[in-house]
Amino acid sequence: MPSPQPAKRWSLARRFLLISLTVVLTQSLASLLITRELRQIFLRGFLEKKLDRQAIAPLKDVNDQLDQLTAEQAKRCCTIQDYQRFLKPLRLYDGKVGMIVGNGGLASTRGSHVLFSQTHLHALADRAVASPRGFAMVENDEHEAVAVKAIKLPGGAATGHFVYLRPLYSRPLIHAQMMIKLASELTLILLTTAILIIAARRIFKPIRSISRELSEIELNTLQAATLSTAGAPVELLPILQEFNQMVERLQLSASNQKQFASTISHEFRTPLTVISGFIQSVLNRGESLAEQQRNALGIANQEVLRLNRMLSDLLDLSRADNHQLSIRREPFDLMPSLEHGLRLARAAHTNPIRDNLKGLPALEVIGDPDRLVQCISNLIGNAVKYSTPDSPISLEVRPNPKTVRLIVEDQGQGIPADQLERIFERFTRAEGVSIPKGQSSSGLGLSIVQMLMEAMGGTVTVRSTVGEGSQFSLELPLITQA
Repeated sequence: MPSPQPAKRWSLARRFLLISLTVVLTQSLASLLITRELRQIFLRGFLEKKLDRQAIAPLKDVNDQLDQLTAEQAKRCCTIQDYQRFLKPLRLYDGKVGMIVGNGGLASTRGSHVLFSQTHLHALADRAVASPRGFAMVENDEHEAVAVKAIKLPGGAATGHFVYLRPLYSRPLIHAQMMIKLASELTLILLTTAILIIAARRIFKPIRSISRELSEIELNTLQAATLSTAGAPVELLPILQEFNQMVERLQLSASNQKQFASTISHEFRTPLTVISGFIQSVLNRGESLAEQQRNALGIANQEVLRLNRMLSDLLDLSRADNHQLSIRREPFDLMPSLEHGLRLARAAHTNPIRDNLKGLPALEVIGDPDRLVQCISNLIGNAVKYSTPDSPISLEVRPNPKTVRLIVEDQGQGIPADQLERIFERFTRAEGVSIPKGQSSSGLGLSIVQMLMEAMGGTVTVRSTVGEGSQFSLELPLITQA
């Protein structure tokens, strides 16, 4: 069953920016809608009143003609010819149109058909008549916007409605104003977005600074791990103060732990050295010892030596943590140190250990000869631990123009690729790699090698293939001959 995907986490900056943009966008859209609606209401009210005033004069002329009808004429009224006669005296200009629409049909003032078709006039008149207030504003497009006012004529349904129509000359300007307002709102949104982004970066700058400082804190730098509260936001002060108090507690705990490790390592080495000396004395002088007793004493002596090496490693780590580890960086001849390291390794292990030291020229490097022997011994011991008893180990020297590379290679189990970074961590052993029966690992050897090499100004790297073996490389600066 696949593991569930972790929930997506949102930063405070993103939340602040998203909420602010949502508010700004909502406000802008609401402003546009409200402004448009208010403008429409104002425009309709303004135009309706204006059309009422402008329709008074032509409507009066039509009503006067209706009042002059005789009883017989009024009885026969009204036909399309009557409508045309009523409208004939009217003089309307600038695209204004007067119409009468009723049972007789629709008649319009002179020149109206140049601007509008009969069908269009019918549609406009019908819309105005059907409107509850007798007013309509019609927009086919921004160049054909008109306002229409319909007023019922006296005399019943036969006389119909007088319809007054005028173009909205300012409608294109209104549309342009709306577009300008839309563009200004969009520009405002973009400017507000930019300002919010800048504001968010400034607001959350202290948090990013704190996060950067926290990422640089390590066990060895606890003395300088307190975070400054100068200029910090008020909201962060309680967190910073609590963190600094926690660091003080950690400093005390780490100091006690380092002191304990240093004391234990130092105090244990003396009795272990005494025990190893007595065992060696018994083995050297005990001719009457049975083979089983001699083997038991030999195993006990090996374990004492192993414990002594572990205590030495712990003591080195403790001194390094307290900045008390003395590592030299001085020129020395490489070959004697390598030969000494090989003699110690061959005496301690039964695996064949090959080398290419013969025929190599004298090589002078910068570092600490004693610590280099310690690194070589740790790497060879590590190679032996994860190899079969008869598996060969090799030490190869590869001079380069500016450095010398020392390669310890085995044909053992190999290390999985995802564990290559972890093997240099303290008290850590690679997962998926088994320890042979009778062996044990403290997880300190490789971390000691890395610490010593970096202190000497060198490096340690590893390459490995599972089932084929591992290759550890030590690199030191080379003193080139003039």
